[in-house]
Amino acid sequence: MSAPVLRVEGLSKRFAAPGGGVIGAVNDVSFTLAAGETLGLVGESGSGKSTLGRCVLRLTAPSEGRVIFMGQDITSVPEARCRPLRANMQMVFQDPWAALNPRMTARDLIEEPLMLHTRLSRAERRDEATRLGLRVRLPSAMLDRYPSELSGGQQQRVCIARAIATKPALIVLDEPTSSLDLSVRAGILDLLAELKEETGAAMLFITHDLGTLRLMADRVMVMYLGRVVEQATAAEVFERPAHPYTQALMSAHLPADPAVPLARHVLRGEIPSPINLPPGCGFASRCPVAIPACRERLPPLEELAPGHRAACLRVADGGNRIPS
Repeated sequence: MSAPVLRVEGLSKRFAAPGGGVIGAVNDVSFTLAAGETLGLVGESGSGKSTLGRCVLRLTAPSEGRVIFMGQDITSVPEARCRPLRANMQMVFQDPWAALNPRMTARDLIEEPLMLHTRLSRAERRDEATRLGLRVRLPSAMLDRYPSELSGGQQQRVCIARAIATKPALIVLDEPTSSLDLSVRAGILDLLAELKEETGAAMLFITHDLGTLRLMADRVMVMYLGRVVEQATAAEVFERPAHPYTQALMSAHLPADPAVPLARHVLRGEIPSPINLPPGCGFASRCPVAIPACRERLPPLEELAPGHRAACLRVADGGNRIPS
């Protein structure tokens, strides 16, 4: 079996909080990602998804743990030595308008990574930019426009063309469709699915959209307050979620068939502050099935079945299911 494209071991990221204290944005996260696989990363806002994605690409330096990319430990590699790796690891950001230089045309923006990471001549870069534009369904004439002259969906297509220009082994997509309307979103998701099949790139897909998650992900990793609470295949997470937080999260998914009955789990209580996290399970203050031990002991991420892991003390006694 070939080595994974990405292996993350015990990764944590902490920030100093204003007025003192420490914000635990990411806490002891481990996972692997294989070539051609899409790992969906889901959780509420503030769960640490984007921070984890940035740490993986070394856009943010981790506080602890290891990031091993294509067999190389890049955790402590100086920034100057990270630059040659950038051709093989790319990111598509949530807001395409903020990610694009407004003074450059779409063609120049697509050519930029080719200029930085390849030895193509100017004419070859222009031809490749045209080919990439067509691949993401942007006609050649549209490439001479500036970002302000493009729609949000067209801007995101430029970002995707830039990301795939150097044929990377890993692409991190940070909510790439959240700022787009539904019709445009569908087109972008179709494009990403096609590109995954064509390129074989590993993808870390960060989202809070459960419909997108079910469509795009092979495996799913659920985060809460910076920790992974469940990992499994997408089908397993949607059909048999083990952690109470995952159950509540998945209950918010609206099925396509309006005849399917809904069983919503409405959470009550407050999310603990990420500054100096309390002992025990971070979800205990909102969990309908929590017991006193949940507030005292941090549950380990244990394997329930091959490929399915969850961090919940109630799994052992069968009390992890939220009553309907």
